[in-house]
Amino acid sequence: MTVGVALVATACGAGPEPTTASAEPSTGGDATIVLGVDAARGLDPAALFNLTPSGDANRMSAIFDVLFAADAATGEVTPGIGESITPDADGRVWTMKLHAGVSFSDGTPFDAAAVRYNYERIADPATKSPLAGLVEGVTFAAADERTLTITLPEPNNQFDRTLALNLTHIGSPAALRADPAAFAEKPVGAGPFVLKEWVRDDHMTLARNPDYYQEGRPYLDSVTFKVIADPVQRINAVTTGQAQAAVPGSELSFAQRAEGSGLAVTRAEAGGGPTMMFNTARAPFDDVRARRAVALAIDGKDMAAVVDPGSSAPDSLYGPGSPFHPDKRVLPEYDKDEAQRLFSELAADGKPARFTVSMPASGFFRRTAEYLQSRLSQFSDVEVAIEVLDNASLDRKVFQAKDFDLSAQIVPVPDPEPNLHKLLHSDGQTNYMSYSSPEMDEALDAGRQSTDDATRAEAYAEVERLVAQEVPILPFRNQAGYTVHSKDLVGLSLHGDGCLRYDRLGLAG
Repeated sequence: MTVGVALVATACGAGPEPTTASAEPSTGGDATIVLGVDAARGLDPAALFNLTPSGDANRMSAIFDVLFAADAATGEVTPGIGESITPDADGRVWTMKLHAGVSFSDGTPFDAAAVRYNYERIADPATKSPLAGLVEGVTFAAADERTLTITLPEPNNQFDRTLALNLTHIGSPAALRADPAAFAEKPVGAGPFVLKEWVRDDHMTLARNPDYYQEGRPYLDSVTFKVIADPVQRINAVTTGQAQAAVPGSELSFAQRAEGSGLAVTRAEAGGGPTMMFNTARAPFDDVRARRAVALAIDGKDMAAVVDPGSSAPDSLYGPGSPFHPDKRVLPEYDKDEAQRLFSELAADGKPARFTVSMPASGFFRRTAEYLQSRLSQFSDVEVAIEVLDNASLDRKVFQAKDFDLSAQIVPVPDPEPNLHKLLHSDGQTNYMSYSSPEMDEALDAGRQSTDDATRAEAYAEVERLVAQEVPILPFRNQAGYTVHSKDLVGLSLHGDGCLRYDRLGLAG
């Protein structure tokens, strides 16, 4: 494993060739891609923090492209508009080099000053960006038109992964300065496509960017994103030829259904996955016994089979192919007797396990909540209620206000950085559990500061040991990003949490 080294661009600066499509895309044609939700917060890169493939990630990739991409299966960082990203000896000062001759679709230059403007705008408290914590204490200097120097407050030899996953979309400073409020509805990027039409909750049509910096790209003339809430109907749209691709959402069982219908599926197996979050700041889960009791009360294999048939339960925070996967299980194992002992002990202490499971309205998460309620009802001294929330309400209540007892989020872990640091560090961006542990912080910091494989392995073994001991989270299904598509759509390549690269996408010749 190589980390913290310079990235060298391949032809056109686009990184490795697509991993799944053998046919060469032809030039021309139109593609419709079905997603689950519309862009609720608009398409301002500073406003978006949860770039899910069935939501905003695909739209952002098509309009803004990426500075750097993180492979959805391995976490490996490869070039995009950014030609290279190189750390100094201790990982505190990073040098970013941009491709020459890149312009935004409004004709203004995509240069180091533009990238600096975007990052400083994220850091500005007035922007109220959910990404602000990622650039807190970071300074940016444009050494020349193509070179940006990034100085971190402390060493981080994995910072390129944060750039690729969370800070990879750059908007036109001219458009942002002219009307920042309107930018979210009329985004201006340097990606392969430009916004042509947007009908809320129905479709968004993008046209080929004639000034895209990669000669001969993109292949398609247009991309239309269609919004269909029901994942079965999304797949049906591809089966009947109404669309060329669909992102079904959280459920892996839909991949099998699609293949059974003769469709193609492009996958990226990753570690991590859907993960229960225990709010450690309030009862009952401010007591580790309550968190541990729930973890021990759940048979992971049975849960995975019920909530997502055909899927599997994780035995680690890290996927089976990860260099950080342990030789033997570390996470809590199903033990109903010990779970009952803990529930009874809590009740005897006047701290009964009464809580609400707050979940998104999708079928997968609704079944997860119902499964928890059903299985935990078999124990004494436990009361479980269910609260199903639409995406906007979930965002406000769980992710912003942290007003919940038990909820969930999907946390892919192709590499532990940056998602585990964001999730488990005391100051982590997605640490909605209010979890704080000096030992965990130390282990996470050690993992991100080192480039040595053995040191990182030791640090992430400690992270997993602490998760098993303190149970702030509980992963409950293995993760794979995937897109269902017709066999004539080729050039599919997944990055981030499973989003497509739109400079590569096309129809078979």
